[in-house]
Amino acid sequence: MTAAQAGIPTGLRYTDKTDLGPRLGFAWRPYANDKTVLRGGWGRFIETPLGFSLVSGWAVHSSYVATYNQDFQSDGVTPLLSFTNPFNTAADNPSGTAGFYYAFPIHYKDPTVQQWNVTVEQDLGHDIGMRLSYTGSHGANLETMVDLNQVGANSIGYTNTDPAPPATGACISDGGSLVSDHRPYPCWSVIQSVENAAESNYNSGTVEVSRHSGKTISFDASYNYTRDLSDAGGATPNAFAVAGGTYLTDRFHPGPDYGNVIFDRRHRLLATYLYSLPFGRGERWLSSNNPLSTVLGNWQLAGVTILQSGPFLTPYQQSVDPANTNILTTVGQARPDQLKNASLYAASRTTTQWLNLAAFPYQNLAHNYGTSNQVGIGRFGSAPVGGVVGPATANFSLSLMRTIALHEQTHLQLSLEAANIFNHRNYEPPNMQVDSIGFGSITALQTAEGAGPRSLEAAGRITF
Repeated sequence: MTAAQAGIPTGLRYTDKTDLGPRLGFAWRPYANDKTVLRGGWGRFIETPLGFSLVSGWAVHSSYVATYNQDFQSDGVTPLLSFTNPFNTAADNPSGTAGFYYAFPIHYKDPTVQQWNVTVEQDLGHDIGMRLSYTGSHGANLETMVDLNQVGANSIGYTNTDPAPPATGACISDGGSLVSDHRPYPCWSVIQSVENAAESNYNSGTVEVSRHSGKTISFDASYNYTRDLSDAGGATPNAFAVAGGTYLTDRFHPGPDYGNVIFDRRHRLLATYLYSLPFGRGERWLSSNNPLSTVLGNWQLAGVTILQSGPFLTPYQQSVDPANTNILTTVGQARPDQLKNASLYAASRTTTQWLNLAAFPYQNLAHNYGTSNQVGIGRFGSAPVGGVVGPATANFSLSLMRTIALHEQTHLQLSLEAANIFNHRNYEPPNMQVDSIGFGSITALQTAEGAGPRSLEAAGRITF
């Protein structure tokens, strides 16, 4: 069938004609001097992530993914698949199923984000400036991945077996039982597509004090408070959202996946500074020209301090399809329940047990009729996205440097650097899989931003 016969454009989708990107900005000196400035702005920005659109152009044959499962015929001995019969299609002995991947909507809209900010900057004197900022954004039409064959939450199972013979053309379940199926496309397993179903909302306040031209000391210190919420991360986010998105828990109701964005930090203090030690020629101490002032003069102390709260994390389990929507096939995992009145964290937090196991039950999400017949109870787990806060970060890093002039254009720089000088233990997030033996335990230290174990380094560098 051609695009014209299907009644759609030759490009296989309709062009989004709402990509308008206006920008507004202002700067105002309310007291007609250079001491106080009020700045602000707003803009609408458009992103065109055509990756999945291009992938969908591979055509139907590339998107069709067949899965063949080896099993035995009714005698329990003869295999379904053999060299003489590699693609068994007998109605009473199915050998597999088929999925359709890389579908793309014909009414796709480009994701957009509106960004706005208001800033007050104040000159405090002595070359010190202060900035107070509010920043916000709202993302709309963000990409998410969905299974068009997903059914609504139910208590009867993803497929409903029926002993009556099927009608002509009906499909057969993997287990050999004849199927009366409530899926939209019962002859298929997963039908993967992209939808503009997600949104994001970001708000933050920042206080920053800086001195960039001080003779003795220069510094920049800022504190940031953020609220970063989205459902673009999908059912159980474990990384930042990417183009194409991640499978939602429920394609009919994206709202339950709306929560704190993974790895965002609610509080963050960052300070950097450079201090010229008051020793040596022209300084307050040891200013005379003698061997001691030569050795102790012209040294600089630099440092970076990071203090921030922990990342937002989401618990998950891989044992139960609680709402019978085939989520263990698409996402591979689902959120458990979370008890409202139970502490999320262990009474005495250690690396062996950081989280409270009892706060995240998952066994009550299924009716157990034996290990071979487990059906979800018909609802999703109650644990929210980003409801757990991981370990915080505290890092103080210092360096001591001195530059010695060897020639008019040749200098020797000596330095002693210490990352995480107090050797504070900054832990990685705990294991969030509630149905694993190691749930709630921590097995590693952080490595980003110099927050790992203390590291000392002596260096020398010649510039010429």
